[in-house]
Amino acid sequence: MILTTDRLTLRPQEIGDASALSAILSDGEAMRFWSRPAITRLAVVEDLVREQQDAMTSGLCRYWTVEEKGDVIGSVDLSLIENASAELGFLLRRDRWGYGIATEATRAVIAQAFGPLQLRRLAAVAQMGNFAARREGRGARGTAAATAWRRQAAFRCAGSCDVSDFRGRGLGGSLRPGQG
Repeated sequence: MILTTDRLTLRPQEIGDASALSAILSDGEAMRFWSRPAITRLAVVEDLVREQQDAMTSGLCRYWTVEEKGDVIGSVDLSLIENASAELGFLLRRDRWGYGIATEATRAVIAQAFGPLQLRRLAAVAQMGNFAARREGRGARGTAAATAWRRQAAFRCAGSCDVSDFRGRGLGGSLRPGQG
């Protein structure tokens, strides 16, 4: 499913996106808060994208490539999809930080999650020092799709993470991308 916002197109990730995503994944500053170090070899990024393609085929994850005016600037994903819940994640090219792009992209995915995908719960995990991602989670709570908000210590991060929990209450299929 292709999602659109005022400035962005979010389309299902393709293997051909590996080269553009490699520019982000190889940036140590962009990867500072990720669960792995920067990936400096294109072949490793291609393997990662193939694994993500397999996860999409199995229904475990959904990955969208974020484009701005046809230029690939990042990705947004729903991972660990099961029991009507998922984790929300995003990664943007550093030169696009600070322009509200993460907010715009994640709001579109949240609307898709609680609308057509009929999820009932999303969690976004950010390391405690990642203030931009933590602000992003707080900003998304104002969307119609994220009507409830809860912060808690993340047990799997040994207290070093912040979990933003979005729950759609009775939203079912009533949301449309762009609402909120």
